[in-house]
Amino acid sequence: MMLSEKYSQEEVNLYNPAFCAALLIESMREYQSISDKGMHCSLPYLVIPMCVNPQISSFLPNSISTPIAGWVANNEGVLVEFAASVTAFILIVDSAINFLIEKRAIDLNEEGLFSVTDDKVPKKATLISKNSDLNNAYKAAGMLGRWFASASSIESVFAQLGVRP
Repeated sequence: MMLSEKYSQEEVNLYNPAFCAALLIESMREYQSISDKGMHCSLPYLVIPMCVNPQISSFLPNSISTPIAGWVANNEGVLVEFAASVTAFILIVDSAINFLIEKRAIDLNEEGLFSVTDDKVPKKATLISKNSDLNNAYKAAGMLGRWFASASSIESVFAQLGVRP
């Protein structure tokens, strides 16, 4: 199913697959900076809804040393509808992943891990740097990549955030 079949043109523009792809590749790069393995294929479905939602991204910790469980306990109010948000973003995340795979910027291995394969992809587009909302989402994506890489397990991340994979 195409994004335009489910969302209005305004929503499609807001959740542009290229912009979401830029967020994902930043998250994957930062994940790989902590873990020598790639990012689990389920994590992008958490990254995008968390980093594009200012009510969530503005409350993210400054350090990956903050335990996810502790952060969730302190920020329950902003995560009330998070599981539903993850479901709502599935098509958007799928489109961003497809964009990155088509551009050969990422690879998905047999273990279900994404890795960045194209070092030529710019770190941050000028458009992102010039817009504070886009820049905040980009910073949040990087933080989430590092934070999720330092978590004890993928299953614990999902469980602590109240999302069923």
